[in-house]
This record gives sequence, structure tokens and C-alpha cells, in this order.
Amino acid sequence: MSTLDPYTRLLSPSQLDEMFSNIEGNFVGLGVELKTEPQYLQILSVIPDGPAEKAGIKPGERIVRVEDAKTSEVSSEFAADLLRGPDRSYVSITVESVNGEPREMKVQRQRVEVPCVENVHFVDVENRVGYFRLTNFQKTTTRDVERALWKLHREGMRSLIIDVRGNPGGLLSAAVEVADRFLHDGRIVTTRGRNSRENADYNAHRTNTWNLPLAVLIDRDSASASEIFAGAIADRDRGLIVGETSFGKGSVQGIFRMQAAKFGLCLTTAKFYSPSGKAISQNGVSPDLAVNSTYIAARPNSLGQITRDIEDAALQRAVGELAESKRISRDQNITYSK
Repeated sequence: MSTLDPYTRLLSPSQLDEMFSNIEGNFVGLGVELKTEPQYLQILSVIPDGPAEKAGIKPGERIVRVEDAKTSEVSSEFAADLLRGPDRSYVSITVESVNGEPREMKVQRQRVEVPCVENVHFVDVENRVGYFRLTNFQKTTTRDVERALWKLHREGMRSLIIDVRGNPGGLLSAAVEVADRFLHDGRIVTTRGRNSRENADYNAHRTNTWNLPLAVLIDRDSASASEIFAGAIADRDRGLIVGETSFGKGSVQGIFRMQAAKFGLCLTTAKFYSPSGKAISQNGVSPDLAVNSTYIAARPNSLGQITRDIEDAALQRAVGELAESKRISRDQNITYSK
């Protein structure tokens, strides 16, 4: 499979389950985001109201044992697989605090809703510059984006920054729907495949759009559906793109279940192109303002601390550009148009 292209692959049963969990926006587990390290599982974030948070597990801590397996003695992928299990079952783990103090605990696995919109707030209170981060594009993304937009709108938002740094992508349809919230007409993305059934032109069609000043933050880890969204905003001159050139994954994959066994095939079926006809594959989306990322999108550092907005160079550049463009006015009353 891997000889076809970098993204076509055979999916094992656990990989197939994980793929569909990402699409649905929920999974059975502890409610933590992990980074696999050679000696341990690093906890990057903890989902609110999930089993891990209820058990007192915090970002920045480490899992050093799962059941009978010490993470220093087995592969990190194997240890991560042991965290999976049936809903309402328990898993025994050892968690090491940021100070190196271990504690033993049993945590119940539960179905966890994974938020794809994070950190909704004003980065510039005086000018009412709203901000939220999109972590991926899944079935719940459009709903969650609408909730964030209306929350900021009710609080007086006059401009908006959407952060898709580190966003690996997800559903093409979700990226199109989010872009459609900001584009009142015209092309969003085009797909072209070897099979004519994969050829499609996706256009904006909503009568109600958010027409407030917009900036989108991207980096070299913004990929796939993130690039569909950023590319549409860039090519249609709808907003300012700030950060680094994106990853350049301009292909669409279909997921095919095998009937004879619980395996799946993730197969590349088409490539996608921005509204101007530019191929995203191997090119990525180029920023209007190039700013190197100084952190990974408000993730906790090794001490469990969140990087402050003021320390984020790309974010502050976007805030400054929105303010200096004089598109923000205390008397302006343009946030939602029909």
C-alpha cells in the first residue's frame, strides 16, 4: 500500500476505530491527548469533564506504566494501545507528576466528546478581537464553530482570528462548511481524481455569512482540510493569512472497510485545488505575513503551563494588523450580514 503514495495505507482494527473516532469527534478512553516519547507517554492536554480530569490527571504529567507494562520497557505505541478498552472498564496506570512523583490509580474508560474548538476568548479586549483555535475538522466542527462565533458576537466581537496551526485536517466537507460561513459566493475548493466521480467543485452558497475582518493563523503542521479552509480565505482575499507556509497535503483519502475482516483501506482518491486553481499538494498555502511560530498553539509546556497570548508572535502580528488596518471602529456595527 505504501508504494502508491504517502497517505494510502492499510488500517488495522484499532487504527480503523481510531480513524472513525476522529471523524465522529468522540471515542472511548481516558480523555487525554498524548505524545509518545521513548520512555513514557507525555500528556499534552486533558479533555474537560473526561475520566482523566475527574481522576486529577493534569497536562504536563507522564504515564509511565499501563497495566503490567512499564513504558520504559515496551514501545510507546504498545503502551498507548493498552489504554484502549471497552466502555466503563477500568485501566490501571502509574502517573508521574511534573515533579517526578509517581502515583498509582485506576481510571474508568468512558465515551468522551472531543472538542475541536478551543480557547474561545478576546485576545484584544479593547478592540474586541475574538480568537479561537480549530484542532481538527470533524462531524461536530461546524456546530462548534457556530457556537464560538455566536458567543463572541454576543460579547461584542468586531474582528476575528481563527488559529489552525497544528491542525492535521479531517473531513473535506467540514472545511467547506466552515469556509462557507465567511464566503458569500464563489469557489471554495476543487477536487480532481482519476475517476470522474471524484471530480467536484465546492462553492459558497449560504445567504448568511460573517463578514467581519478576519485573520487565519497557519504553520507548517497545518495540513489537508486546514489548507482547504486557509486556501479559500487566501485566494478569495477574504482575510489575512499569518504564520508559516502550510504542510502541503493536497490529497483526499477515502476509507473503505473490508468485509472479510475488520480491516480498512485508506486510499487516495483525488487531489484538491484552491479557488485560483493552485495545487495544494507539495506547495501548501503561503502566508500574507510570514511569522515563525513561537509555540504550539497554546499547548501546555513541560511544566503544565499555558503559553500566554503576549508570547505568541504570530498571534500578536495578526492582532496588530487587524487594528492598524482601521477595520476596527468603536462605532462599527458589522459582525453578521444577511
